[in-house]
Amino acid sequence: MQEVWLITSENKSKAETAVKQDDLVSRASIMIKAPSSLDIKEDGYFLIIKGSEEAIKKAGELLKDLGKKYENKEKVLAVVKEQENKATEGFGKILGF
Repeated sequence: MQEVWLITSENKSKAETAVKQDDLVSRASIMIKAPSSLDIKEDGYFLIIKGSEEAIKKAGELLKDLGKKYENKEKVLAVVKEQENKATEGFGKILGF
């Protein structure tokens, strides 16, 4: 399960600390991306969490005052996946695959 939150710049470090210090959420995959790195026009940062349903729910509780769930999460996740695929492809070319 994956979820995307849009966090204000002012709350970025608080949000990052909150999710990384929680025992359940910290075991999930946590990624922070600037919208501009994804060619998306938004202010702040995307906090992307991939984990269990319980971890996502707990993250929502931790982040409720620091940001909001991003309405167009599918777009964010698609661009991130595309970037990861390009990076993997490039790495394969370096190794001669």
